[in-house]
Amino acid sequence: MSSGRLSGRTRAGHGGRGRINPRWVLCLAGLVLAAGSAQAEERDQPFARAAAETCVPTDTAPVNIEKSAEDGVFIAPTGQRYFTSDLYFPDPRPAPEDSGTDGVTGAVSGFEAFPNGPANRWGLTPAWIVLRDGDAGELLQAVQLMEGAAVFAPEQADSACAGLLRLAETAARRDHRGLWADKTAAPVYSAARPGLIEEKTGDYVIVRGRVVSLGKTESTRYLNFGKYWKTDFTATLKTSDEAIFNAALGRSGWKVEELAGKFVELRGFVQVRDGPHIALPHPEQLVVLEHPAFD
Repeated sequence: MSSGRLSGRTRAGHGGRGRINPRWVLCLAGLVLAAGSAQAEERDQPFARAAAETCVPTDTAPVNIEKSAEDGVFIAPTGQRYFTSDLYFPDPRPAPEDSGTDGVTGAVSGFEAFPNGPANRWGLTPAWIVLRDGDAGELLQAVQLMEGAAVFAPEQADSACAGLLRLAETAARRDHRGLWADKTAAPVYSAARPGLIEEKTGDYVIVRGRVVSLGKTESTRYLNFGKYWKTDFTATLKTSDEAIFNAALGRSGWKVEELAGKFVELRGFVQVRDGPHIALPHPEQLVVLEHPAFD
């Protein structure tokens, strides 16, 4: 079983709890981006709690679980096994900093799983995993992203949830934590260097670059990052999904049809289809960058 477990596809994701004050989320976001690594522990806990409130829907019943001896797996009393959705764990995994259990810090009285998709071929059900300490809950996905233990791999997250999880990853990247400690080993690649991307076939990576041109057929929308489609990097999404992507991009003022010439960041599994290629089934896999610079 691959260390980069990802659940089945979802189109729109789940709605969040809707109880978080948007201004509080913005304040927490500013804290994540502004605080230095020396204040990381003080910063992480409230952010992980906000992520739990934002990502876990109110209409999903929790399942009490315990951490399994199997890496990254949680087990319910019924025997059902769960894993943290929307994350990709590189192989080998980086050791989490100051953690007791896979990036879990501090006292934890229990774990709860909130299933958010069907079981995969290994019988593992994707879920939001909440670390419960009394009435407070922290989202394990946010904790692990802020520790630099994983890459954000959107599959179930809606826009608000995805925004917070992306910020959690950004904080780890900025602080050079976990897998981001060594820039040469970090899974971020330039679309202008398709050969390096092709070497990562089968891996989940982040690619940054300028969209050179767009293409479209009845079933597929193409984002071309070079002039030679036989060798250059390409990303695709289904034409039937374009409205969903436009809704996501529209929050920053863009549409898919306007991306030619724009610098973007996208993430997904690398395949080879006349050059390196990434398919985009979830709209949060694609964001427009304000600046083309790399970390």
